[in-house]
Parts: sequence; C-alpha cells; structure tokens
Amino acid sequence: MKPSFRSILKTSVPILIDLGAQILMWTIETTLVGHIAVTTLAKYYPGVGATGVDALTAVGNVVQVILYTCTILLIFVFGASIIIVRLIGAGRKEDANHFLGQTIFTALFPAIGIALIWYFAAPLIFRTVLGTSEAVTAIGVDYLRVVSWFAPFIIMNFVAIGLVRGAGDTHLSMVTGLLVNVIHLVLAVLLVFGVWKFPELGVRGAALAAGTAHTVGCIFTFSFILRGRSMLSFNWNDFRDINRRSIIHVIKTGTPITLEQLAWMSGMTIVIGFSNRLAPAAAAGHIIILTYQRIFSMMYQAFGMGALTLVGKRYGAGEFMKARQTTRMFAWLVSGVVVVIAGILYLSARYWVLLFTSDPEVIRVGVYALRIAALIQIPKALSYVYSFSLRGIGENRYPMYLAFFGVIFFQVILGYNLAFTAGLSLAGLWIAAGVDEAFKVTMFFRRFRKRIRKLTVQI
Repeated sequence: MKPSFRSILKTSVPILIDLGAQILMWTIETTLVGHIAVTTLAKYYPGVGATGVDALTAVGNVVQVILYTCTILLIFVFGASIIIVRLIGAGRKEDANHFLGQTIFTALFPAIGIALIWYFAAPLIFRTVLGTSEAVTAIGVDYLRVVSWFAPFIIMNFVAIGLVRGAGDTHLSMVTGLLVNVIHLVLAVLLVFGVWKFPELGVRGAALAAGTAHTVGCIFTFSFILRGRSMLSFNWNDFRDINRRSIIHVIKTGTPITLEQLAWMSGMTIVIGFSNRLAPAAAAGHIIILTYQRIFSMMYQAFGMGALTLVGKRYGAGEFMKARQTTRMFAWLVSGVVVVIAGILYLSARYWVLLFTSDPEVIRVGVYALRIAALIQIPKALSYVYSFSLRGIGENRYPMYLAFFGVIFFQVILGYNLAFTAGLSLAGLWIAAGVDEAFKVTMFFRRFRKRIRKLTVQI
C-alpha cells in the first residue's frame, strides 16, 4: 500500500493532540502560578520574598526535572515500541503483547525509585544543580515533593500510554491525554486561587492538581488495556513468568535512543542552570521561551513518532523505498506547518511573552530571545522527522552520537561562551541552540538517505 498524507495524519494527529494537551496544560499552569498574589506566596513561603516571577521560574524548573527523570523511562518506552511495531509489521501480535506486559512490569521498579529521588533530593536539585534563588528553591522543592507522592502513577501511565502510542493505538493515548489535562486544568484553577469552596493553595494546589489528574489517567489507561479495548493487551502471566531475554532485548534496543534523549535533556538542564545564573529576568524569560519550545517540540515528536511507527512497519515488511517515501511526505508536511508557526511567533513575540508576565525587564529580554527561537523551529522540526525515521529503519546509535556531540560542543560550550564571555546573555543561549539544530538536521538527512540506499542495494 502506497504511503499517503491521510495515513500520516491518521497516525500523527492523535499523537499531536495527546502530547500537545500535556504541554499546553503545563503552559497554562506556569501562567497561572505567575499570577499568584504576593500575599499568598508569603503565606506558604515566608521570609524569602517570593513573587509571581519566582513562582513562574520555579514551576518551569520543576517541569524540566520531571521531564529529565522521565527520560530515563524512555529506555522501556522506545525500546519496546521499536520491537513491537516491527512484530506487528511481521504479523506477530502475540509476541508484541508479551513485550508489552514484560516492559510494564519492569518499569514499576524505577518508578518507585524516581518517586523517592524527587522527594528526598529536591533541595539538592534546585540549590546545587539548577542554581536557583532562595525563593525559587522554596517553591520548587514544595511542588516537587507534593508531586512525588503521585509519582508511581504518573510514571506507570507514562510508560503504558507511550507503548500503546508507539504501537499505533494513538486514539487511546489521545483520549487519555485529554482526560488527564481537562481534570488537571479544572483542579488547578480551583486549588491555585481558591475558587468556590476550595482552599487557596497557590503553587501547592497546582502540584496536587497535576498528581490527581495523572493518577486518574493511569487507572483509565490500565483498565482500557486490561479489558482488551486497545490494539495491545497483556496477560497477568507476563508478570509471573519474567523472561530475562525479553527485558534485556528491550533495554538494548532502547538504550541508544534513551541516551540520546538523556543527553539532550542534560544539555537543556545545564542551559537552564546557565539562565538561572544570568539574572532573575533572564531566568524567567528562558522559562517562558522554553515553555513554548516544549509545545512545539511535542508537535514535532508527534510527527516523529508517527514516522517511527509507519517507517518501522515498512522496514519490518521489507518495503524500504516506501519507508523513504513516507519520511519524505512527513518532511514536507512538517515544513509547511512549521513555517507558519515560526512566522506567527516571530511577528507577535511580545504578545506571547505578555501572557506570562507584565514585568518590563522579563518582557524585554524574552521578546528578543523568543524571536531567535522562532527561527530555530524549522531545522528542529525536520530533525525530529529524520532522527525518528532513522530509528524506524534500525539506525539507533547514530542519533545518540550526534546528540552527545551537539550538547557538549554547541549547547554547553558555545552556549556558555556566547552568553557569558561574549555578553549576549539569554540570546546567546538560543543562538547556540540554533547552530546545534542546523547541524543535526543536515547530518540526519544525509545518514537516512545513505541507509536507505544501502538497504535497497542489499535486496
């Protein structure tokens, strides 16, 4: 069957809605806490002089910590997903279900470990690793410790929904994502500002809303899978009869892409630490831009996951030229969408920053850097398409090596020198990010084309 835009959209749009809803909710949450009254912040964090800008920065840093630690779980999500889509493409659904059950059970143990890390290491993470101010540290530690009580549910839902999404059951992931984020939004408004008969809990209320919503989502996801209403299911025997070979196979397959994502997230975390050490306005401005970047990145990841799913199935069926056609169609579609987004973001940058804050210094710094970030979106989007397509045709290590190179030489070394040595401040960090993305998309494109030619010749 010839690849078509319809098949691409059918696979990618539900992923886009699913992931986009999560990032949009984090964006709304960051905006909400940025408008918490100073008196409310003083009530929960006395003596640190916390403001709405501090709350905005703190929650943005917490989101980064959560994303960073969840990245470790991608070793299961991507490792099993790559194996599962190939098994489905080869008509071996029973084996695919087996890998689902084994992966979910194994992920339970690191989920508990991550919950403990979030709770006990929170002060160290904020003060030492991220270099946040006293006010930002107090708020961030409070939020992360509240969320840590819900961490096992959050992480197990992250793994389960990631697996069924990667297998192509994007409608279940979309429905779950919408359910979770609607609950999150409603509870956040009620608990942050004390609407109706609910207490005014400020940032702590936002954390309770997030934890409760994701717990409900976890229960919904597993009930759906266990009742056989998803594309994949698992048997409880998978939990009682652990197959070490299956687990090792998942880990080996997922390790390259996990290390790649971990390198990228490490670079992002280091850069956040740089921004925290520049100035309070630069730190807040960076969080605002990074929040928008996360929205766009989730969209690119949606198309990337769609490419991984469809290209992986073509690869499993031995249809290598159709895999190339599929990737090319993804690239054209994403390019068209991103050009429009980048143009809107560049021309109306001031209004996007004003959604978060009215602080004049944050606006000045943020608008300039946001316009630079807008220009980065085109190479960044195409990087997702080609890197995920490479994974779909069995090329897992190359994106990992490229990620490590980009983080070390562009994000960290070049970013630091442009921001501090050259005195470009926040703009320097985003210029370095742009150089990194332009380099990566060039290398990914060349590698994908070379790999497809090699596979075709082998046939």
